Amino acid sequence: MREDEGSSWFWDIIRRANGQASALREILWEMDESDIARFHEEFVRTSSVLRGEPFDQMLGQEVSEDGLMDIAYWVVAQGRDFYTSVIEQPETIPRGVELGDPAVMHHVTVEVFDEKFGKELDFF
Repeated sequence: MREDEGSSWFWDIIRRANGQASALREILWEMDESDIARFHEEFVRTSSVLRGEPFDQMLGQEVSEDGLMDIAYWVVAQGRDFYTSVIEQPETIPRGVELGDPAVMHHVTVEVFDEKFGKELDFF
């Protein structure tokens, strides 16, 4: 597995969160500062693979940059197997994500980091 496709540690946390932002919040709350920062970095790096070619081209002009980010974050939140299947078959990337879907959880790490340590965590 490539470095930008996440570690086993990262994917285990994603599996335990089970596509639920609230579950991810509970998991992260038990971690120390360096582990939360590491998780955030892996989440952003792993999802960034889905924001470039060929995925951006498949989704076309009808999907905004923010929409593409939400789709990428959602795909990662579905777990390693789903993520890998989308990497291997780019045409299967979802064309959108429901507003309010609990699997759109990119914001959770930033919120927990701020609430727990009173510090900002770079979003992107």
